[in-house]
Amino acid sequence: MKKQTLLPNFPSTLFATAQRKIQADIRKFREQLSGQSLTGYSTLFQHILPPSFLQEIDTTQRQRAYGFIPVFWAWLGQIIEGNQSCTKSVSLIQSWYRSLKLPIPSSDTSAYCKRRQKLNPNSLQAIDQKIQNHLSRHIQECDLWREHELLSIDGTSIRLMDTVKNQLKYPQAAGQKKDCGFPVMGVVAVANHSHGGIVDTVKCQHQKHDARMAPQLLHTVKENDIMLGDRAFCTYEFTSRIVTERKGNFVMRLHQARHRKLDWRKGKKISSFERLVVWKKPKSQPPGSDLSREQWDVLPTQMTVRYIKMGYENRAGDKEMIVVVTSLLDPEKYPGEEVAALYAERWQIEVKFRDIKTTMGMEHFAVKSPEMAHLTLQMMLITHNLIRCIMQEAAYATGKPVHEMSFQGIRNVITSSHESFRNVAGKPILRKNHYEAFADNCTHHVLDIRPYRREPRAIKLRPKNYQLLTSSRKTFREIPHRGATRKTA
Repeated sequence: MKKQTLLPNFPSTLFATAQRKIQADIRKFREQLSGQSLTGYSTLFQHILPPSFLQEIDTTQRQRAYGFIPVFWAWLGQIIEGNQSCTKSVSLIQSWYRSLKLPIPSSDTSAYCKRRQKLNPNSLQAIDQKIQNHLSRHIQECDLWREHELLSIDGTSIRLMDTVKNQLKYPQAAGQKKDCGFPVMGVVAVANHSHGGIVDTVKCQHQKHDARMAPQLLHTVKENDIMLGDRAFCTYEFTSRIVTERKGNFVMRLHQARHRKLDWRKGKKISSFERLVVWKKPKSQPPGSDLSREQWDVLPTQMTVRYIKMGYENRAGDKEMIVVVTSLLDPEKYPGEEVAALYAERWQIEVKFRDIKTTMGMEHFAVKSPEMAHLTLQMMLITHNLIRCIMQEAAYATGKPVHEMSFQGIRNVITSSHESFRNVAGKPILRKNHYEAFADNCTHHVLDIRPYRREPRAIKLRPKNYQLLTSSRKTFREIPHRGATRKTA
């Protein structure tokens, strides 16, 4: 006898199908919202990084709680708020999903940290290029110097966590004992003064000289750009390639090796403090050069440059003299006083390094591998350039140069206002009105320019009276300064 089903003509997979449908609806809803209104940051910066653009470069096959777009915005929030911990980022993601009535991910940070490691560097590069294109399109005339864009090049370093992988790639200083120092990653960067963003960087061991890494950044120089640099970069190879290969110009301090042999009587006199001098290519290729023999032979055999002598006051208050070298040879079109003053603008890249490392708290990367250090550096530059976009808009509204806007002030406005943008997500008119009020708030953060003030590099706050670690923590013995007992550190 054939058994009769309890509910004739009713599908036996009813409840499984319903459960799968709910999961599919959640997945579809998450995919729709992940690039549109998941975070306040995404709504705040959507005119620079549209949701459609982020979805195009997203290589994630299945959208989960830690997809590319949520992790990108969480990591950006982590950096922009002062290099906060991963717990802060996970809390942000939980808050976003809770407000959208989506399943809330766990508070464990391991899934978020593992997903950060899988971010595609090409996608981050595309994001950075998108931001730089936005900056370049909105350069003001007042941010140009005689219709030239200004670039500057310099090097810095970033501390990493003391792990075996980091030590192998970026070893600590040679004078430090084992287990007593930190790996140090060297970074050489090019900054664009006309919009304030960092154009590109190269990474190296901190012992490697900045001038050896500089040729890898020649692609950042466009025709008629002016490259500013200190005397370490004022080599025949680098400067001649700027002029011949990139059709650009340079203003740099005279290298110390040439300054020691300087004879002001040689060359063609322009004025009492200016001369035209012919540089000849070195007879032999310098040992630090990375050019092939064929590339070295292509360099011009000689190059005419212009020396400009200028006085300045050092940190001790003493009067000194330096010589500025430039490829801008026409004294009528480019007066010597203005070119000499232009060299002082090189200090802007040092200010940008301070904004990134000190203001944003990125002096130390809490990462365990060089690959994560590289990804963190990319995200750091993306975050910095996004802030520069807002500074550029504020400068345009006030009619001031972009470098006169306060980086820290506008960063504070961004971090305190981003959550309010979630309420206007998907509402173009409300978002426009809300952004106009936000932009008006940014225009009030203008620097008080006080030239010629003296600020010695000294700190007032005394450090704690702790010992320096001179051996591994397992073997180190603490000297009992304040107690009668010996303690193991």
